[in-house]
Amino acid sequence: MNSFFKTFLAVLLAMITLPLLLIFALGGLVGSLEPAPTVVEPHSVLVINLDENIADSPRMPLFSASSLSSMEIVNTLSMFDVVEALEAAASDTNIVAIYLNFTGVGTIEGTAQIEELRGLLAEFKAKSGKPIYAYNETYSQGTYWLSSVADKVYMNPQGSLDWRGLASQSLFFKGAIDKLGVDVQIVRHGTYKSAVEPYMLKEMSPANRRQTEAMVNALWWALVEDVALSRNLSPAYLQRHAETLAINSPKAALELGYVDGLKYEDEVESELAHFAGTDELKSVTLGEYSATVVPTKISTNKVAIIYADGEIIDGKGGEGIVGGATTADQIRRAREDEGVKAVVLRVNSPGGSALASEVMWRELQLLGEKKPIVVSMANYAASGGYYISAPADHIIANRTTLTGSIGVFGLIVSGGGVLEDKLGVNVDVAKTAPHADMGTMFRPLSASEMGFMQRSVEDVYTTFVSHVAEGREMTPEAVNAIGEGRVWCGVDAQHIGLVDDFGGLKKALVVAAEKAELGDNWRVTEILEEQDEIAALVNNLLSAKAPRLSGEMGVASKSIERLYNTLKEGSTIQARMPYDITIY
Repeated sequence: MNSFFKTFLAVLLAMITLPLLLIFALGGLVGSLEPAPTVVEPHSVLVINLDENIADSPRMPLFSASSLSSMEIVNTLSMFDVVEALEAAASDTNIVAIYLNFTGVGTIEGTAQIEELRGLLAEFKAKSGKPIYAYNETYSQGTYWLSSVADKVYMNPQGSLDWRGLASQSLFFKGAIDKLGVDVQIVRHGTYKSAVEPYMLKEMSPANRRQTEAMVNALWWALVEDVALSRNLSPAYLQRHAETLAINSPKAALELGYVDGLKYEDEVESELAHFAGTDELKSVTLGEYSATVVPTKISTNKVAIIYADGEIIDGKGGEGIVGGATTADQIRRAREDEGVKAVVLRVNSPGGSALASEVMWRELQLLGEKKPIVVSMANYAASGGYYISAPADHIIANRTTLTGSIGVFGLIVSGGGVLEDKLGVNVDVAKTAPHADMGTMFRPLSASEMGFMQRSVEDVYTTFVSHVAEGREMTPEAVNAIGEGRVWCGVDAQHIGLVDDFGGLKKALVVAAEKAELGDNWRVTEILEEQDEIAALVNNLLSAKAPRLSGEMGVASKSIERLYNTLKEGSTIQARMPYDITIY
């Protein structure tokens, strides 16, 4: 008995002390995240590398998945951080050049963000007259697209450059569902609402194939046109090389005009130092430099940025999650703040809950009655992401933004048969009405219940279409013609009236200030959700392996994540984009 109590007390003490120790340790880490002040020396080169993540919205620093044992922290910059840093660097006499070196382990989140960063770099060159150098050991098509903006593009003599065109792959789960004996019932509105296709088909439908091919081609030619202009090559020339896999060696990349030289990293840095007039390269990273940037505009007039970054869910959100209640509260705060004269809603979302989208739409409608709203679309502003964009006075997207997907679906999964057939588990129920257990996982919906769900989907779709029609000054019939769940690339979205202009966050802020008639008398403020730093760090620590898994599993990781998110929502009505497209 004494032994039992000793063991019990030991376990109890461990349960109490270990969490406290973890909190103290993480508290110390939070304190350690505060960087030492950076001094930018004269003749410095601004380095943009992938030792730092570039995300769409402000994030807590992330534990590196590759070095959890050392608790290495990967700094994360928001796109607004990048905008401010590059704008300051253009006029900073201490910064003489930019050096792009993408050999690190961080990420740039998405195709449109690559395009946006590339545009900011081109603007930096034009405004400052300062050169940009690029070096990489292995260029993916995405990093080469970004690096091609540089005045000098170098590659390791034993490196590689990927140039083979784009493809979009999707996983289909119909075969696995049939083998498991799971019953999946689907209701939807939209010929192109292909988010449900993986659960009902084993390959793309003809409609989905048409839209996917159109999007992939639009993305590819946006990339090709940029590279062609920067490298003084023709688009046809670049296309021919992709079709023939002509860039099969560093020598070929040099001879065919894709790079300016084959050099080792130290040789490139020596060249940069020589250009800067120093014996050794003086450098400052984008993250370090961003921390030194002090806003120069002092004004009581504010243009507020509100972020809708991630999947849309009901209730409260968090980092990378758009909570309907949380974001609605931020919109309300902007409306009630007399100092806020205009709002930029930065949307980077594939959609999600239709109800949460409606909650945010209502708050945006009320905001729009008092103040201008400009939407800045990042990688995705589709389905629920477009739902909340519709009330804006002006919508700005990148050419490679995926948007539209005006469609709705519901998906009901039941596994009662699996439990009985595979495990011998039976389910019985007592209920007060015939449909009281509708939507549970233990039985499929009846015909009348399916009719009920279909009517709900149709009602939500009608509301969705009416909101878009009102916001874009179109007829419901015109919206329906470009709706039906179809996803559009930014280039095409402008042609059909879903987008007004091309550009990034920087342009959206300027347009918002213009619509509020502020002249030069305004400053930027970000309306953010208050986060518990300890909780955020714990969450990052627990999820730190995700980037590694994504790298190992490729397209499968996104598909499996989408499967989980879709099934998790159960029978709720969703406005969600069907897939992701990444440039490798």
